[in-house]
Amino acid sequence: MRIGFSRLLLVCTAVAVLAGTGWAQEQHKGGDRDRDNDHHPSAPPDAAVDFGVLPTAPLGPAPCLQSGAIGGPADPCAYMLHHLTPEEVTIAKNGQVTFQIHGGGHGFAIYEVSRNTTRDALGQFLCAGPDPSETADPASHPCNLSASNANAAHVILDGKHDVVIEAQPNLTNAHPDNRVWFEPGRLMSAGGQQFLNGGTIPAGATSNGQLVTYRFLKTGRYLVICMNRTHFLNDWMFGFVNVVGGGHD
Repeated sequence: MRIGFSRLLLVCTAVAVLAGTGWAQEQHKGGDRDRDNDHHPSAPPDAAVDFGVLPTAPLGPAPCLQSGAIGGPADPCAYMLHHLTPEEVTIAKNGQVTFQIHGGGHGFAIYEVSRNTTRDALGQFLCAGPDPSETADPASHPCNLSASNANAAHVILDGKHDVVIEAQPNLTNAHPDNRVWFEPGRLMSAGGQQFLNGGTIPAGATSNGQLVTYRFLKTGRYLVICMNRTHFLNDWMFGFVNVVGGGHD
């Protein structure tokens, strides 16, 4: 009887250990699936981003233009308008982001990138040096109004060193050369032939710039760019959308 009881106890113990191991593995998997929710427990379902800036006054003292085509392609301070506000947002899976266009000359595209892709690292593939959005002096912007950099070929990699965009050289100044036009991983684009309309009222409750919306159905990190070659390649006009919750798919 003692031998039988010992065997029974051993079998029961083994079953309990296996069951516990399976439960632990399932809990670990569940933890991986919910990691985004742990880091962003209250991610909103939607977000709004201002895409560019409509100038209403000189962008700074000279050499910034003080009159005329302020913020236009000949204004050495125009790069100050070429950014997203905010530059990065986080939303819940199945949520959407609404981008409102401000100012002129904008195109729009979205690509998925690795989660470890950073603004500074990606920007080095565009115009090597400091972030133009943090550069107050136009003379310190290494690619300011640089036609050669904007028209050159660029290969842009994400944090895993995967190719995200291959910008071909602008040889014809006609579509598609005159845009950062690359399809393979692109989720959507707008403004390929005609630039988007930035409206006549600056960002705010009554702003009338065009709206571009996209609903993100998968978790991950997404790169949002302006397809204008000068805006993107010279002035780093891009931002990120982080989509969290609901598992990795």
